[in-house]
Amino acid sequence: MNGWVFIRLVNALRQVSISISSQDIFDARTCLERYPTLPHKQVIKSLFIHRPQDAAIFETVWKIVVENAQFSEPENSRNGTSEKRIAENSDSQGIGGQGVGRGTGGISLTSIGDRPDLFRISNLIPFSRLEELAGKGIEFEEIVKAVLADIDYYTWINSFDLAYQRGILSEDEWFSHQNTRASILSEIRQKVLMSQVTLDNSWQPLVRQHWLFKPLSTLTEEEKELVRSSIRRWARKLALRPGLRWKSHTKGTIDIARIVRQSVQWDGHFFDLCYRYRIPHAPELVVLCDVSNSMASFVEFLIYLVTCLRTRFRKIRVFFFIDSVWDVTEYVWGDDLSGVKQEIKSWGHKVSLGFSDYGAVFKELAEYKLSEISSQAILMIMGDGKNNYRQAQPEYLARISEKVHKVFWLNPLELKEWSEPDNVMKEYQAYCSKVYRCRSASDLQRIVKDVF
Repeated sequence: MNGWVFIRLVNALRQVSISISSQDIFDARTCLERYPTLPHKQVIKSLFIHRPQDAAIFETVWKIVVENAQFSEPENSRNGTSEKRIAENSDSQGIGGQGVGRGTGGISLTSIGDRPDLFRISNLIPFSRLEELAGKGIEFEEIVKAVLADIDYYTWINSFDLAYQRGILSEDEWFSHQNTRASILSEIRQKVLMSQVTLDNSWQPLVRQHWLFKPLSTLTEEEKELVRSSIRRWARKLALRPGLRWKSHTKGTIDIARIVRQSVQWDGHFFDLCYRYRIPHAPELVVLCDVSNSMASFVEFLIYLVTCLRTRFRKIRVFFFIDSVWDVTEYVWGDDLSGVKQEIKSWGHKVSLGFSDYGAVFKELAEYKLSEISSQAILMIMGDGKNNYRQAQPEYLARISEKVHKVFWLNPLELKEWSEPDNVMKEYQAYCSKVYRCRSASDLQRIVKDVF
């Protein structure tokens, strides 16, 4: 690998939020020079990729930067090669028979056979089609779905599902199909990303697919676990804020006054070193969380954030609300949030009509719960501010804000959505200490550092 390509690769990986240190670069160059017979890709990947979750993005960047020959070929040449390769293998029929997808020459997954080759699948969709979809300005996931529909993917998987249900497929064949399905999805997503990066001449489309920056509502199960583990790690790194009082301890600042007093008792001949440390200031935390349908995909992470931070506060109370409030403090502790989810399903139907009413919630909190809350408490509101065109009643949030120490609001919507007609954020912001967009793992990280 020449130096210019290597520099472009390092820059691209850094652009997509993969951390590469100067030592990593030095080690990679040393290994490439010392072991020229080893595959360059394996050497660089082993030294640059420290987290398994970054491997997929590395593969995409490598294809664009290093293996970009297919993007430099003329369009006609690419399509011609693709059509020729597909035609050579078009006799094989899959379980679903002939498909009706919009791939090159009308070929689809159902006409490729039981074990489709990823190269052929990748070339079912011409670059012009990807360019057309990207030009419409639709979201990444919608483009992927459109491409899958074009190659008749859904008919193909349905045919295998039906065959398995009827007992036509063995267990081994079924698991093999599941692996093939995952590989196809990965290949199509990668191809869409490559087309977006090429068309935009920017790495931003790829950055948006990194688990740190993806919307929490679109994370895969693997990415959700990454966010949970990251929240635990962020919580462990937080230092407790010291209070004003001191307490004796075996380690900490040397307590001169206590040493002198002890020395006087022994006429100054003997003394022991005494230490002291500040007693942590741990105020009360009150969490008010919207669990309506529009917030469902975010509640799990926000509540998990609270559970990881519980050691920092003297007392934590958690309230759920839709158009009324109920206390769920006893259900939110521990890594297993199944109790929380069940509580949302059961109590949500009992005490709510199902449509958010922030004004009614703040009124209930101010009139019936506020007297139980400490004046040093921190109130954290988690909600999107969508009020279903009901009265905002901001005077009740003003009363709450005057009673508690600080009010923080975490909103999963984009900033421009806060000004929509049905959103009451603009009426509540004046009574909040800070308002944050909380849409991705990187937002959560920033909030943890700033607030706690």
